[in-house]
Amino acid sequence: MLGRSSILRELVKNGADVNELTVRGYSPLHSSAMWGQLDTLKTLVELNADLQATNFLGEKAVDVARRYCKPDCEEYLGCAEAKEDLQALINRVKETIADAEKGQAKLNKADKSTCVNICSAKSDWIQSTKDATIQEFIEQKNNLESVVEPILLRLNTMCEY
Repeated sequence: MLGRSSILRELVKNGADVNELTVRGYSPLHSSAMWGQLDTLKTLVELNADLQATNFLGEKAVDVARRYCKPDCEEYLGCAEAKEDLQALINRVKETIADAEKGQAKLNKADKSTCVNICSAKSDWIQSTKDATIQEFIEQKNNLESVVEPILLRLNTMCEY
């Protein structure tokens, strides 16, 4: 599987689990990071491998890449985690807005529009930016948080009453 992205895709297509763990908790992502197989890492991430999976030492794949001195893999996995964090925040904001619309507390049109627009802008940024750094993902996430946090705080306050 290592270094054989096309074979990996075929295996997954036929039912292989990209998140299957060894007895000691190593996933294919861990093994690829350990051996410095960047193309395989990229394929596994594309196939939704769990970036948060930990081995028996509590290490994620990014930690294994660091321990085995595979800086390309470490950087890629760090970026993939930062991208995943930003996407998760976008999804949480969208879900919160949708839940608010169903419940008692409703957002005013301006707040809803602000949240929808910034989530769309961040999603577009993710799609259009192919070589973003970890720092750029963190900056985008911080920017999103700074815009939506006051709105969500007001929404939570409304829900308490």
